Parts: sequence; structure tokens; C-alpha cells
Amino acid sequence: MTYIAIIITFVLIENFILTQFLGLCPFIGVSRNMDSAVGMGFAVIFVMSMASLTTWAVYNLILLPLGIAYLQTITFILIIATLVQFVEMIIQKTSPPLYKALGIYLPLITTNCAVMGIALIAVRKEYNALESFV
Repeated sequence: MTYIAIIITFVLIENFILTQFLGLCPFIGVSRNMDSAVGMGFAVIFVMSMASLTTWAVYNLILLPLGIAYLQTITFILIIATLVQFVEMIIQKTSPPLYKALGIYLPLITTNCAVMGIALIAVRKEYNALESFV
């Protein structure tokens, strides 16, 4: 399967929010205003993409070789929390109105089950780095 087909499949057919109802809290919370909904969408997409790539690298290059794969959940939570803080700082500096509009929903990306779900699914299905990122 080509990577373009994978992208189309996950965007249109296997969309986490629409098929598995993962990550609905921010989706519902900020969808009243188009600008904040788009901003939250990009923030979640960025965090999901970076989290899946980073967690893949940490799991395969650190946790597995050291025999501590049982620490994957806590490690993934720390990685996701760090990425969300990074995104929050960037949005706060570059777009204060968007930062204010997103409010409490921006830090809630940390607890978004879609972000954690994609990281765990990528590890469980043994995707390579590019497949995890896509």
C-alpha cells in the first residue's frame, strides 16, 4: 500500500474521531468558532504526528534494546505532555487570540485518547518510522 493510500484511508475512512470516537472533547469544545476549530485541528494533528514519530523512536531505539518496554505507557505520556507544552508555547507566542480562544482545551490534548491511541497502535502493529508518522 502506498503512503498516499494510507493517508487517504486514515483521513476519509479510518478517521479516529469519526470511526472510533477518540478525541471528542476538544473536537466538540472548540468547534463553535471556525478559527479556533481549525487551530485546534492543526495542533492535534501536529501533536499526533510528532508523538507517533517520537514514541516510535523511543520505543524501538531505547525501551526495546534496554528491555524496559513495560515502561512504554508512562514514557509515551511524558512525550505527549512535552509536545503539548511545546505547541502551547508556540501558539501563545505566535497567536495570542487563538491561544485565548482555545483556552483549557489546548492542555487537554495531553489527555486526548486519540494522541495516546495512535502512539500505542503504531507500536502494537509494529509500524516503521514513516508509517508511524503518516
